Amino acid sequence: MKRNALLVGGFVVAALILIVAGLVTLGGADLFAKRQKAIVYFQGSVRGLYVGAPVSFRGVKIGEVLSIGIEVDPKSLVTRIPVGLTLGSDTLKMGDEKSGSFRNLPELVQRGLRAKLIIQSVVTGQTSIDLDFKPNTPLVLLGGGSSALPEIPAMRDKLDALLDQVAELPLADLVQDVRKTINQLDQTLKVTQQAVALSGKEIGAAAAQAKQTLVVGAKALQDVQAQAQATLASVAQLSESSRQVVLQTQPEIQQTLQAARDAAQAAQQAMGNFAELSAVGSPLRSDAELAVRDLSLAARSLRSFADQLERQPNTILFGKKAP
Repeated sequence: MKRNALLVGGFVVAALILIVAGLVTLGGADLFAKRQKAIVYFQGSVRGLYVGAPVSFRGVKIGEVLSIGIEVDPKSLVTRIPVGLTLGSDTLKMGDEKSGSFRNLPELVQRGLRAKLIIQSVVTGQTSIDLDFKPNTPLVLLGGGSSALPEIPAMRDKLDALLDQVAELPLADLVQDVRKTINQLDQTLKVTQQAVALSGKEIGAAAAQAKQTLVVGAKALQDVQAQAQATLASVAQLSESSRQVVLQTQPEIQQTLQAARDAAQAAQQAMGNFAELSAVGSPLRSDAELAVRDLSLAARSLRSFADQLERQPNTILFGKKAP
């Protein structure tokens, strides 16, 4: 019986040793480190903050978020958000002191210790709390001594207001609109390129056909003029009375023929100018080709912007990273 009791006791002791060893291995030095609890009251949004989020001092992790709550005044409906922190008491030392300065938080607060939300990632939207000394900022304790924990005043960083504005931006709609604009530019670019490529041939063909028509028209005018001259030659054979009537009509016929010739020459000149506009190197063709290049560059820039915005949304805040 005693032997069984010794075996059971041995198993219990071994189990306890394994548990302690596991805790030491997993917890490390933090398991036995002295901790200091504190509280921070935020009036604005703490979007992205979560229990377990790191608490840092100028980027060096010194603790984590222990709790997040909501307190609402029943009369004024003023809302404040208490955030509990746990800090390593010995992580901050001032001067040659052996014990950590976080053991005396109220004194540090009087000397300018402040807390603020900082962004961890624009993509995930996660935030954390960073502590720093800001002696020139006003000391505002929102808790009013209602908490048993020492309070660290919160200050609103300029980046927080910017993040609120960025969070409200319809980035997905913006990317979609940019994509639609790119598609429209691509369609316009294709149509413009086809127009520039085919305009010279089509306009040249139209000009050649028009010139041929004008040549036929000019020949017809010459035939009409010859017939008119033959008719005028027979005037001498008419009676005196008829001859006078025809002679009075002759200037009108001559004016009509001259007007027809002038119209034909003007049409030929216009078609010549029209053909010149479609020729390689003409101002109209050069402007069209320049417009095609501008449309191509605009489409390429918009496509690059949309791709960058989808891959790295924080480009809006911090710009494009150097390669």
